[in-house]
Amino acid sequence: MNLIDFTFSDRKILKQLQIQGMTINEAIRSIMCDIYYLNYKDRAIMRAAIRLVGEERKDQIITNIQFSKRKQYMTEIT
Repeated sequence: MNLIDFTFSDRKILKQLQIQGMTINEAIRSIMCDIYYLNYKDRAIMRAAIRLVGEERKDQIITNIQFSKRKQYMTEIT
């Protein structure tokens, strides 16, 4: 993922991590691991949601999961 692909919220998180002393590479790696990587709990939520609303909404479900993880991460670092 390129820096261009990051959302506005990701860039805010990146700036906050830089203020806390992380380098850009460390901050990007942290964002990738903590927000964009879907762990087994996220995948279980995703499968349940797909069964409920259908496969065609899979991208929206993933986006919603990442949004909630992004929101929680921003709350933790501020």
